Amino acid sequence: MYHFCLKVGDNDDGLREVVRHLTEHGVQIQGASDHTITHPLYIADPDGHEIELYVDVIATEEWLADPSVVFAPIRPLRL
Repeated sequence: MYHFCLKVGDNDDGLREVVRHLTEHGVQIQGASDHTITHPLYIADPDGHEIELYVDVIATEEWLADPSVVFAPIRPLRL
């Protein structure tokens, strides 16, 4: 298994709350990306498996109407 994903909120405010919670509990955030349709954070479990914690930022109907956004370049996440 490479990693698994968990949706943790409905917008960047929800993701900011996750960052605050992780930071308060000493969990290291290993990465964060802007995938255009999602904003994920990456952490690791105690065995080193990657866990992606994400929020959707574009509604499913929008990217289904224009699937090209799925292939947009990955950018650094700015919360």
